[in-house]
Amino acid sequence: MFGWFDTRKVDDFAKNLAVDLSRRFPPASEARTDKGAANQLAVVTEGLYARALRFHQENRLGVFRKAKLGNTFRWQLEELGYTREFAEKVTKGLVVRLASKR
Repeated sequence: MFGWFDTRKVDDFAKNLAVDLSRRFPPASEARTDKGAANQLAVVTEGLYARALRFHQENRLGVFRKAKLGNTFRWQLEELGYTREFAEKVTKGLVVRLASKR
């Protein structure tokens, strides 16, 4: 029962996911408005969402841990230098993907 509240593995995964995004699509790229940047962001986020879905399936995340994953991911993005709007948009995509399980 106490394992339900142990979220270290989820926190570590969320932080690594955010760092991977920052490595593949740096915060400075957020200001780009060209079609190539939008395409790059779509490819990168789809890969991240797929990894998160695999993590969810392997670890059977419940509602609490999904929420923890999303919150940790969002705050880590802001710490890495992304704007609040960008962090919310990418996190919403992540949470929707986890909720739909596809």
